[in-house]
Amino acid sequence: SSSCRFKLLGNLPLQPIFLSNMDFFADFGSGNKAPGAHWLPGMLLFTVAGTAAYHIVFFMWFRSIFYRVYSQSSFWCHLRTYKGLFTEDVQVEIQYISILGLHHLLGGGFMAYGSVVNSPQIWAAGALVGVWDDVHDLMSMSLPAWPFRTEGEVKRDVKLTVIIGIHHLGAMLCTFPTLMTGLHGNPHVQSIGAWLLLAGGISCVALAFSRTLNRKNLREAKLDAAVWVGNAAFFFYARFYVFPQEMLSLFYEDYAVLGPGMRSAMLMFAVLMGTFNLIIGLDVLANTLRRVRYVMAPEKKCKV
Repeated sequence: SSSCRFKLLGNLPLQPIFLSNMDFFADFGSGNKAPGAHWLPGMLLFTVAGTAAYHIVFFMWFRSIFYRVYSQSSFWCHLRTYKGLFTEDVQVEIQYISILGLHHLLGGGFMAYGSVVNSPQIWAAGALVGVWDDVHDLMSMSLPAWPFRTEGEVKRDVKLTVIIGIHHLGAMLCTFPTLMTGLHGNPHVQSIGAWLLLAGGISCVALAFSRTLNRKNLREAKLDAAVWVGNAAFFFYARFYVFPQEMLSLFYEDYAVLGPGMRSAMLMFAVLMGTFNLIIGLDVLANTLRRVRYVMAPEKKCKV
């Protein structure tokens, strides 16, 4: 079945190397391993402390490193010549998506590994790592702070705020209820979380690499087109094949046993994440086709 995609790796000599350090995520410090609201204080503590650490490490240290590296690169000035996918300022975008790429691959990696070794607590750790970014971005949008408003700007970047807000609200609505009800042990839930976060990480890395290429150079334009085609293939597989299939399987097999609150949370998650997938998917498709057309007929000076 589709929920066994990560399980196929189970025959590899993988050992739950993190398992001994994951006892906290078995009961979230409550002393009671039975799922319930008593897990919430520990989850909130991990989320608050983790979000603060995430801001310091990723948005201060790593951002500083990315800025120094990118600003000294030959493509830096070229980034001012066109608008970005998430925000108009591509110099801001490349830093932001580089940070997101690292974060999403970290959280998605934990979730995929937890699914492979059948460890709900490792998966839960990855899910809460994902929440760090949800909380951090929602707070940044509320202030607003970088990247939702950069230095010298008077107004918010509305497009970025709306798109990312839909995504984060969908994730936030489901993560805590999923953990408190023990639903994170469900293979369909594990597959949904891992594939979505990994797909996001891979897309961010691909987009960041794409931004380093000058598409007025035909050789680099061909490489850029190849990057977008590969990313689009993985994006649509994860978000338009795996995601709906696993959501339908979850509803078909487990909807009857879910409580009213969890049913509502799952339905809202499906709607919000589906909307986000559609919005980003249309942009991915348009940008991919634009790059392929340009490579096939560069003399037509197709907009890149």
